[in-house]
Amino acid sequence: MTVRTKQTTTLKITRIIGTNSAGKDSYGYLNFSGVNPEVADEDLLDIGKKLSQLQALPVKNIGRLDSCNLAEQH
Repeated sequence: MTVRTKQTTTLKITRIIGTNSAGKDSYGYLNFSGVNPEVADEDLLDIGKKLSQLQALPVKNIGRLDSCNLAEQH
């Protein structure tokens, strides 16, 4: 049986910080690590929206990054 260990969740807010020489959007990221992995997606999206309102740049995306180590249980 496989088990997850060292689970981490990061809230990632992608912001448009300008345009490049080709006229395409350039992005900057706000990463909030240490989020409880048990937080529901809907709740994390609500938090991301509220945090987005606290800064001046337009927001392109709000994302969730989950990571863990996988190991066999003996």
